[in-house]
Amino acid sequence: MPILVLDASTNNATHEVCTSLLHDSPHTLALIYRRASQPGLARQRNEAVGICRQLGVAVVHFIDDDTEVMAGYFGAIERRFRSEPTVMGLGGIILNQPRVHFVAVKSFFLLVSRCPGSVLRSGRNTSGQYPDTRATDPVDWLNGCSMSFRMSVFDEVMFDDDLQGYSMGEDYDFTFRVSRTHRLAVEPSAICVHHRTPTMRGSVRTLGRQRTEATHRWTRAHKHLDMSLAAFWWSTLGDLILHIGYGVLRMNRESLEDALGIIEGVKRIIFGRARVT
Repeated sequence: MPILVLDASTNNATHEVCTSLLHDSPHTLALIYRRASQPGLARQRNEAVGICRQLGVAVVHFIDDDTEVMAGYFGAIERRFRSEPTVMGLGGIILNQPRVHFVAVKSFFLLVSRCPGSVLRSGRNTSGQYPDTRATDPVDWLNGCSMSFRMSVFDEVMFDDDLQGYSMGEDYDFTFRVSRTHRLAVEPSAICVHHRTPTMRGSVRTLGRQRTEATHRWTRAHKHLDMSLAAFWWSTLGDLILHIGYGVLRMNRESLEDALGIIEGVKRIIFGRARVT
């Protein structure tokens, strides 16, 4: 199975690791290293798809650089594709996927759904790749750290090339659009662990601002798919109340920093200064 590394890092560390791996396993490892022509996660995914077209592959597996797959992961997904022709996208089980707390309150504010793997009219989404997820459970989106597609999907849908840098939300944007016309599912026997890299995603305050801006942009752009700006603003109010309340009651500095980021995001939206990231 060919492994494609599309690298946009600012140093040569990744290239050196790939070169070393190829040197140690020249006959058993089909590793392809490329420098990204346009840095940015969404753009790199699109560029990777183009390279995969040239390779003539039938299935593309997207795995983040902080994701560890367990033995049998790829085989389980490809067997599922062969056995279920109507499934166009599959995700694996993420063993350490964080569970949602305060579900009742968050559901009231349209921040989460009681149905895992769903996207709400507010533009918010609920993770669905938990160990208790069943193969038959419907999902509206897949997590970018563990998602695989038939190559034919990309004849109809591509990642949003307007997104830059970290490209927050590129995974649920792409997979949600795919799910409107094709079936997505989770394969319970494909298991991985997502070792989230905190140093690569900015401060809590920055992420709070980016999350607010990105969700507003996405909701506004997808009103034709039944998204609602009124629902977005209601969810943002709830997001702010919950972070302030938790921060004050538990003396949690990170929660208060997130609340400040939400406020900054709201101000930038109102004054037309929100950026595509």
